[in-house]
Amino acid sequence: MTADNLARILQGRCADRPAVPGLYGEDGRSWTFDQIDLLAGGVAAALRAEGVGAGDRVACYLTNGPEIVFFLFGAWKVGAVPVTVSSLYNAAELAESVAKTNPRLLLVDGRRPDVVTEFLTSSSAAGSAAGPVAVRSVLGTVPGVPSLPWQREVRVPAVDVAPEAEACILFTGGTTGRPKAVSVTHGGTRESLMRLARVSTGTDAEGTAAPDAAPNLIALPLFHSGGQHSLLFAFFVGRAAVVWERFGVDRLADLMDRFAFDNLFLLPTMVFDIVHAERDLPFERVKSVLVAGQAISWPVRRAFEERYRVPILVNYGSTEAGHIAGWTGRDMKAGRWKPGSAGRVYPGVELEIRDDAGTALPTGAEGEVVVRSALTRGYVDDAEASRDLVRDGWVHTGDIGYVDADGVLFLVGRKRDMIKCGGFQVWPEEIEDELRAHPLVRDVRVLGRPDERLGEIPVALVVRETDDAVTDADLADRIVAYARDRLAHFKTPRRIEFVPALERSSTGKISRVAAPLPEAGKTSRVAAPGPEADGTSRVAALSSEGGERS
Repeated sequence: MTADNLARILQGRCADRPAVPGLYGEDGRSWTFDQIDLLAGGVAAALRAEGVGAGDRVACYLTNGPEIVFFLFGAWKVGAVPVTVSSLYNAAELAESVAKTNPRLLLVDGRRPDVVTEFLTSSSAAGSAAGPVAVRSVLGTVPGVPSLPWQREVRVPAVDVAPEAEACILFTGGTTGRPKAVSVTHGGTRESLMRLARVSTGTDAEGTAAPDAAPNLIALPLFHSGGQHSLLFAFFVGRAAVVWERFGVDRLADLMDRFAFDNLFLLPTMVFDIVHAERDLPFERVKSVLVAGQAISWPVRRAFEERYRVPILVNYGSTEAGHIAGWTGRDMKAGRWKPGSAGRVYPGVELEIRDDAGTALPTGAEGEVVVRSALTRGYVDDAEASRDLVRDGWVHTGDIGYVDADGVLFLVGRKRDMIKCGGFQVWPEEIEDELRAHPLVRDVRVLGRPDERLGEIPVALVVRETDDAVTDADLADRIVAYARDRLAHFKTPRRIEFVPALERSSTGKISRVAAPLPEAGKTSRVAAPGPEADGTSRVAALSSEGGERS
């Protein structure tokens, strides 16, 4: 019998701590590990009655909440493959997700009946080449959609699956282009969990947490890889999971009071909101905050740690490659932490830094981060991108970085986000981190735009803080001067655009999809950043041509 089926993680907790609460909703409901397993069994039985079996895909278009846990494990019990679709998608995006992944069944709830109705009445409801997808409602009612009778307790043991069997399909956050559907495996996911458990707890054995350990908050939605891995990791080590609908500072404060969390896993945008909140949150019992998803800016990190005296740890990884590097509390106590790094490469991770020709580079040299991983089978909707992603078992992350002599990974940017200005390489994240420290910059996005003379120029889209005494034109000059004092001249933004808000993905990441030009007549600030590569300079001016908008 193989233990690779992810449903066996839940069965393990059902065996060693059946009466211990394993799942909480923010509304006060709770379920023991035994009850979770029985309700997942009810889902498994209902799916089998619909003809769903091993290898069949089941799309889940569900509002984030504790019930999704039952559907994930219920699908895994029968060897089916959950396709977790963002509940924020509209009808067209839902149709696109269905068409890309070819599910046998689509599960919906009654929270967005208008979207489901529009999906069903559109020509896209045909789903895929396999024909129309069957749609079932699992929570609430949706007009014209039959219900799936899953809410009964049934003991259903997990079927055997091969390590390379498809476990789930996740849609990447998509920092460029449209999100892609990533196929991840049972064996690769389990290996990633064992690796994280080893660095976090010192052992890769399951069920090591004390039965009375504080639960873990699953801050990210369960349609996201970070949310699913957080859930699986909590159950893997033996902790309960608290699942909410969405992040909010007041909601977080309430749950912290109720559950006395001793650790938190948050996105940088969540930390940003916590830092800028007027109220103080009850961090007294929190020992550390793990941040992942994208780099956290130094000003935000510093402000958080100074306010709450809680260290921020980082974990670097991806949907496609799993957990790669990071810092733990033990690293911090031992003095191994290095500022500006992504973390120590985790034990057992095979990582290389490669140049564009695919040659492994020596210690300290910059190149693409490439990791050997069995986690992903590639993109189910893009064969060409899959071939580019996974080559001979190595996942190409698209991140540019280097590893120092101590095995610490440093990231300098994204391969596809790089701006080449006057022959120099410019990384947007570096500029963004500096500009966010300006007292009148609330948020910023930097991107490259074609320039006749320099090839590309860095452009900053800025969400400014309110200050009636400072005009946009004056602030643009101040921001450029501020950047010039802290960055090389070729990294200084050549254009400042003020926008009311920045486009972000459903998981909080800044969208780096190319922005169109502004409407006719919209002005943008073009400022002189100082000497160019050839020693010349540009004159500050207001322009109604070119520029960007979000």
